[in-house]
Parts: sequence; structure tokens; C-alpha cells
Amino acid sequence: MEWSRIPRSENLVELAALVSEADIVLEFSQTVRGWFRVSIFEDLQSTDPDGRFFARAAEKDDPAVQAVATASTPEEAATQCIREAGVSLRRARGR
Repeated sequence: MEWSRIPRSENLVELAALVSEADIVLEFSQTVRGWFRVSIFEDLQSTDPDGRFFARAAEKDDPAVQAVATASTPEEAATQCIREAGVSLRRARGR
């Protein structure tokens, strides 16, 4: 699909395409473990090459435990997001 062919309107605030998605499990101890869905998007309205991709991770059992990261490549966005997901998980579990 060629998203550049979709007419933009004043009401279109965000436009992002899903690049990839995966489930990951992070485990730091028996009590600090989380199953996350990590989604990587390309921001189709971004003019900043350093912020063209963003990743979002949400823990499946507790969606309040989440992380977001922005980067110039999908891999970098995913790497940063997974790191932040680990920080969020440890904070949520009190570790």
C-alpha cells in the first residue's frame, strides 16, 4: 500500500505504518517477569530522520507497564524500547 496516496486532511493528526511486531519475555527474577508485545511503527508524517521510527511495548498482563522509544531505524527503536520496558517492569514490580 502506498500511504503517500492517501489525501491528508486537517483532521488527520497521526499517520503511522506497522513495520513489525513481536512478543518478548523479560525476566529478572521469579517475581520480576513480564510478557510484552513490542510494535514498531514508521511515522509517515515525520520530517525528522532521527525520529522516523517509534516502538511501543505493553505488558500483556498489565498494560499500564509500558515503554515507548523513537529512533532513526526500526531496530534501534526496538532496542531502546525493550531496554525501557525492562526499566518499567522493574519499577512496577518494586525492584
